[in-house]
Amino acid sequence: MKIFNTIDEVLKELKLTKKSISPYFYIFKFEEIDYVKRVETFPHYKRFFEVSFYEENKNKVQIGHTKLQDLDNTITFTSPMQSLSVNRIERPVGFVLFFNAKFFTPERHQYNIQQDFPFFKLNTTPIYKISKNEKSFIKNILEAIYVENEENQAQSKEMIQSYLLILLNYITRILKGDSGNVKLKRYEEITSNFEEMILQEDESYKSIASYAKLLGITPLYLSECVKKTTGLSAKKVLTNYQILKAKSLLVQTSMSIDNIAHIMGFKETTNFIKFFKKEEQITPLAYRKLP
Repeated sequence: MKIFNTIDEVLKELKLTKKSISPYFYIFKFEEIDYVKRVETFPHYKRFFEVSFYEENKNKVQIGHTKLQDLDNTITFTSPMQSLSVNRIERPVGFVLFFNAKFFTPERHQYNIQQDFPFFKLNTTPIYKISKNEKSFIKNILEAIYVENEENQAQSKEMIQSYLLILLNYITRILKGDSGNVKLKRYEEITSNFEEMILQEDESYKSIASYAKLLGITPLYLSECVKKTTGLSAKKVLTNYQILKAKSLLVQTSMSIDNIAHIMGFKETTNFIKFFKKEEQITPLAYRKLP
């Protein structure tokens, strides 16, 4: 499966040559893509976030293990390393927005984005049916972002950062209302709640059995739900989030490896180092020193 490491790599595939105000950000309208001749490869992964706003979309889309259709008046969210595939029928109407956590000032980490904006959770696929008023607000924000990126004037980057945060916070607010959410299946809802619990952990993480107890289900049923939703074990999903948090602490703080190990719930620093190296093939200290 193809992996796009940078936004620029996707733009080359899409034959989009318009300049952006940052290598960590891009916005375009579907009408800018030659939907017949484009050479984008599906399915694929991206190492950055994607927000797609559809006024009209007759295509079938699969994000991760979730298949989506009937996408008129919806907004969808794809996180780094979630697989995406599209059964192309006709060109949608709307916007696509790519951004890397590094786009923000001060710079953020992927884990921070997923913690602040839970619709970017790694393994569930939030999709929101937009009401008429919500559609108008979101479209106006995206139009403003698009114009700022096109004109690229003084403070355009700062303006776009502000608009983007307004957009993400607005979506967070309307999703909390839950009135327009596409209803998740029971196993998807359990997986989403499991991820939410992981993201809310301030310090050490619980066992799978403890999370299952909090959800009022058995560990076996939790594992079955997570596997059915994500294709991964519950333990692997937990591990992925632990690694993301560890990377965030290593990059964004000057805390010692000992302190980070303690925050991550490891009694012995050596166990944390072994855990990190097993997953990343590099020690925490070496990761911190990467450019």
